[in-house]
Amino acid sequence: MDVDLEELAAIIEQLDKTEFTDFLYEKGAMRLHVRRGGHIPDVAGPGNPVAVAMPAPAPAPAPPPISAPAATSAPAPVPTLVPAPAAANGHSPVTSPDSLPEGHILVTAPMLGTYYGAPKPGQRAFVQVGDSVAADAVLCIVEVMKLMNSVTAGAAGEITAVFVKDGDLVEFEQPLFAIRSAS
Repeated sequence: MDVDLEELAAIIEQLDKTEFTDFLYEKGAMRLHVRRGGHIPDVAGPGNPVAVAMPAPAPAPAPPPISAPAATSAPAPVPTLVPAPAAANGHSPVTSPDSLPEGHILVTAPMLGTYYGAPKPGQRAFVQVGDSVAADAVLCIVEVMKLMNSVTAGAAGEITAVFVKDGDLVEFEQPLFAIRSAS
């Protein structure tokens, strides 16, 4: 197994600058598995990945694991649903995720990545303000390391606001949509 030390140094430098809990890199026969704040049970050896334990980062909310594509498909990420604070008028327009009327739910980014509102460039967006959606409806895609992750509504209702635009970098738990709950 040939290891390009410059490439490995660049990967380690990038990992040191980011917050993550689990990272898996595969190139040819080489596998590099890095996990923070935990124990990696596999020991480096023939057929096993090279395991590197890094010190846990300063206390901060940990994002979900980011992993390279594998032979098996991983379950789709589940968006975070946040009940909105009460408002005096349930029909007021939604202009900010901080001032949602009662009965609205925020759909937030399940991970850090690039937001795409349509399946492909030039196609119609998955949803627009005013669209009715089912709980399992796909609202957008968040791309992480060339891996496209569908974000579902999580609750049935009407889209009342979209807080990001195509190509925006979104952060973990950043508000993406407001949904007026159907119940």
